[in-house]
Amino acid sequence: MPDTRNSNGDAPGMPDSAFRLLVVDDEENVRITTAAILEQEGYAVSTASDGREALEKVARGDFDLVLTDLRMEDMDGITLLNELQTRHPQLVTIVLTGYATIESSIDALRQGVYDYLVKPCVVDDLKQTVRRALEHRDQRRRISELSSPVVEIWDGVLLLPVVGRLDDARASQMSGALLEAVRAKSARAVIIDITGCTVVDSHTVAHLISAVRSARLLGAASIITGVGARVASDLVKLGVELADITTRRRLADGLRLALKLVDGGG
Repeated sequence: MPDTRNSNGDAPGMPDSAFRLLVVDDEENVRITTAAILEQEGYAVSTASDGREALEKVARGDFDLVLTDLRMEDMDGITLLNELQTRHPQLVTIVLTGYATIESSIDALRQGVYDYLVKPCVVDDLKQTVRRALEHRDQRRRISELSSPVVEIWDGVLLLPVVGRLDDARASQMSGALLEAVRAKSARAVIIDITGCTVVDSHTVAHLISAVRSARLLGAASIITGVGARVASDLVKLGVELADITTRRRLADGLRLALKLVDGGG
């Protein structure tokens, strides 16, 4: 079967809306065949020949699922799964291996894999497992994004943790909950923590700025935390003016500032 993938192992011409999958295997024929099967299901599939290449690709791309072999040179599948769970806990992972043992299946499950398939795998089993894994991922994401609880972490200090993707409907719910809490608690400082926000785009920023300004009208100073180098770079690229908005890299730094503000030391 010919491989139309480019030199980076990525399939060309896939729609932006397709789920993005990464197939990791040191056998080229397995990579090509598995990718072709999944592409027929409408997925955007990339490939990697070992764990290190997989980590590099995941760091650069926004993948939904990783399907990996276990026995590979340079970095094996268990090590890869451990790294993925640590660095990208939102990713769904599936093992597809020809060297199945009880020990390896237990090790894989400990790394949070969704399922464990054995080569040669029935094509329909592969398709169904991937489909169920992606449904599981979406369910997990929806649960995490159902609500954004506003927590009073100190007298007069509120915390709003933003987790996952912030769309218009959720942003409206979030802003309403925040302003209601500011009124009810007579809050003087609000911390909006975006450490767990998976996407920082122009819409997200617009919602955050709106929430900050609304809280200010009610007398509460606002601090946005979780603004690291990557997020700051994204904000600059988006042309966002943060001159009148207080930001901190870490939640702990934001809390210290909030306590100073409510104690009158701002």
